[in-house]
Amino acid sequence: MDIHKPKPWHNVREFLKEYLIIVVGVLTALAAEQAVEQLHWAHEVRLARAEIASEINWTDRHFAYRVAAEPCIARRLDALESVIEKAARHEPVPHLGPVIPDIGNALNDNIWQNHRAAQTLTHFDDQELSLLGSYYMQVDSVRGFIANEVDAWSVLKVLQGDPARLGPTDIAGLRVALQRARFDNGLIAGISADELEWSKTLHVAPPAPDAQRLKDVCGPLPVLGAS
Repeated sequence: MDIHKPKPWHNVREFLKEYLIIVVGVLTALAAEQAVEQLHWAHEVRLARAEIASEINWTDRHFAYRVAAEPCIARRLDALESVIEKAARHEPVPHLGPVIPDIGNALNDNIWQNHRAAQTLTHFDDQELSLLGSYYMQVDSVRGFIANEVDAWSVLKVLQGDPARLGPTDIAGLRVALQRARFDNGLIAGISADELEWSKTLHVAPPAPDAQRLKDVCGPLPVLGAS
């Protein structure tokens, strides 16, 4: 590649001419470099936006399910409360099968976190980035509430089998776990509904809840020996 070499200048006019050639060359090179970088980040943003939208759609399946399943989980808790109180009064109670309902999937934000680490998100529009940040902040919150909910249901699991075997200490713990599970169920469903609305703002259509999963969770409390 030929490189322009400044000629020896003999007056101010020649100096300014050579100076102008050098400045224009440098500015042209910088502009070309900047244009290439802008094209690169525009491509990365389009790719990141599509991947994040796919991740949101997948996560929204959990949210859509929890919104639809909320009353069914609440009824399951009401039925368990009835069993707990009958056992506390030493009244006849049924032997129970698995009592823990399907409370959803683990939430994932790996794609969001990967693009954050790669600095791709800094090239998003400020408003879009703010909306995405709000959505994923709630994803993290729901993850924590689900962990609490799992703890509560792990206590309620002791009802499986013959609840009549449980003593006063067990009953006291079950009552606390029941209220925790009720609180988490309502809270998660409420946040899930908000997340589905955020998704619409981000142009991600909320999916329909899984009909088979709803049928399973909305079924009656499993009783051993029942036909």
